[in-house]
Amino acid sequence: MTLATELHRLDVKRVASAEDATTCVGDMVPEREPTDMRPGTVVYDADTGEPVLGYLALADPGPLRRALLQIDCGAAVQRANNYRSRSRTFGYAPRRPVIWREACGIATLGRDQPDIEAVLEGYADQFMDGLARIDVNLIRAGRAATESVRPDWKMGGAQFWTSGVVNDTAQLPYHRDGFNFPVWSAMPLVRRGTRGGHLHLPEYDLVVPCADATVTYFEGFRLVHGVTPIRRVKAKEGYRISAVYYALRGMKNCRSAAEEAAYGRKRRTEREAEMAARLAAGDRSIPGQTKG
Repeated sequence: MTLATELHRLDVKRVASAEDATTCVGDMVPEREPTDMRPGTVVYDADTGEPVLGYLALADPGPLRRALLQIDCGAAVQRANNYRSRSRTFGYAPRRPVIWREACGIATLGRDQPDIEAVLEGYADQFMDGLARIDVNLIRAGRAATESVRPDWKMGGAQFWTSGVVNDTAQLPYHRDGFNFPVWSAMPLVRRGTRGGHLHLPEYDLVVPCADATVTYFEGFRLVHGVTPIRRVKAKEGYRISAVYYALRGMKNCRSAAEEAAYGRKRRTEREAEMAARLAAGDRSIPGQTKG
């Protein structure tokens, strides 16, 4: 379901080059007042006329809010004195043998909370519709960029994004999404009892308000971005949860789901046999083994 409201145009001037913005990467974002913009706004580069960002209303936010609040994001990481941030990936993940992920497959959220995964994937169609409202050419370009990725590894009926991450009350420093395809991302957000947490794009000095029940669209692969400080109105209460949908470049190397599953089983068997042989030979350097 989408909200069929008229979109408003906002033209902004570029104030910093991509090279200048790169110098901010890794820095924490300072306090900033949000740009005067409301949901239903598309931001354009005032010189080129190209779309820079879309800021739309989230249709039917209730199921997504309930799903996000149920996600087990694991151990929290201390980011400031009065809040802790947590994150959890969803969708699909590429091979990473270094952490014993031998094959491409579903991310841990889909394995541990499949009902929540289904809700997140179900919203992908709404977000692709929103992207089409901004500019249908963004979808054409995104599909062309991810042509090498098999349909097995694209989420929901939209078949556009491969993966995502849920950020729970996280003040992220300036960064680019360097592991992604050059495809626009969608970032739905729900919040209660928090202040700040705006999205800052220094190349345009644009500060997106990130209000409750909104979706922000932009190309995180290309544009440096970060989140302003987040404050809870009451201690230990309130949240600002975003779910970023993106296309991960690592998925282009994945074979079909059936082939990946078979390959993963084969590699696990080989690894277990290798570890058994090392233990039999007296190797105590394997993690989890005591040294005698």
